[in-house]
Amino acid sequence: MSQWADLPKELLEMISKRLDLRVEVLRFRAVCSSWRCSVSPPSFDQEIPPLFLKLPPPFRTLDPIFADAVLMQTTICRMEFLCNYSNSSCSLAKSSLVKVGESKHGKLQPFHPLSNQETKDSFMSLNLLDLKFVQLSKACLLKWPGGISVYGINKVVVFPLSAGCIDNCELGILAIYHEGKLGYWRYGDKEWTLLDDRNFEYDDIIVYEGQFYVVDRWGTVSWIDSSLKVIQYSPPLYGCGGQKNLVESCGDLYVVDRYLDGERRTWKDYEDVMDTNDNPLCFWRLMNKARPMTVDFRVYKLDEEWGTWVDIKSLGDRIFILGVDCSFSVSCRDLSGGKGNCIYFYDSLYVGERMSGGAIHVFRFEDHSIDNLAVIPDYSEIFWPANIGSSA
Repeated sequence: MSQWADLPKELLEMISKRLDLRVEVLRFRAVCSSWRCSVSPPSFDQEIPPLFLKLPPPFRTLDPIFADAVLMQTTICRMEFLCNYSNSSCSLAKSSLVKVGESKHGKLQPFHPLSNQETKDSFMSLNLLDLKFVQLSKACLLKWPGGISVYGINKVVVFPLSAGCIDNCELGILAIYHEGKLGYWRYGDKEWTLLDDRNFEYDDIIVYEGQFYVVDRWGTVSWIDSSLKVIQYSPPLYGCGGQKNLVESCGDLYVVDRYLDGERRTWKDYEDVMDTNDNPLCFWRLMNKARPMTVDFRVYKLDEEWGTWVDIKSLGDRIFILGVDCSFSVSCRDLSGGKGNCIYFYDSLYVGERMSGGAIHVFRFEDHSIDNLAVIPDYSEIFWPANIGSSA
């Protein structure tokens, strides 16, 4: 160790600049005191720090003390344990999924992998030198300073205006809001720019191969060019499901069609309540009305040569994760526990419900069965912490 500790500061700085994740820089600094002194804490200039944004109408909070929304970015990682722990809760044969955020003090903040809720567990009990983090995806979320999500915004991705350092003045946001509108907002704009005034039925947005793609309720996939023009990429799917998600898996783009047991609410339902009654309690009562539940899934991939949709009958060893703020896929061979050919997803009985284990479900392709994760604990081992499926 003494020889490693005596490496020149210039060499250590060169090595640290080649580390992609801030968590890797933290691991690097944890090796010894001389390495920690030679390399500064990870800079938030390289990625998107938590930013306070004055969102224009119609996104207002019911509490006037929340004047600004906070844009935060989290990273979904495969956390590999490089050695075995005596602690059974950390003893893993392969690796687990974890969502990581960071404070400006450089502290790691674990989040629920399917949501933007912080977990009760902490990385403080783990030795970063015994861990390796492999980035799988990134997610952005908008919250009020009190931790409450900005209602009305369904999905957010950052639309950088330059390839350099991103700060407040160079920030743009693409968002699906009001249950289907596709909009763009640049920092400082007085209002949102509606990108498609003929379609208010968009369901999901994803960054795929460096390009922004969206899917609407009919399964039509479009991409957004640098001038913010929406260009149709695929024919309509015309799937009978009530909600569509985009997932990238092994370099291909998939549409996941979710079947519901009832009709989805529209934003007009919310507007009608707020227009007729200024009492915030009426708004919260509507928010807490039961949502339709998921009863089945279908998955499709576009045959680009023929321009037709292919109905996928099996995912093989792949696992699709449909999160609140991002969707991604992973091979079960790279994870501890769990099985392939399934979809993990979150069903919220109530819009205002906090993320809980009882809301996480697993869909199995072989028999189209759906089970609560709490009753199949073996499937929860792909997450860290492993008891996340039964936590409130």
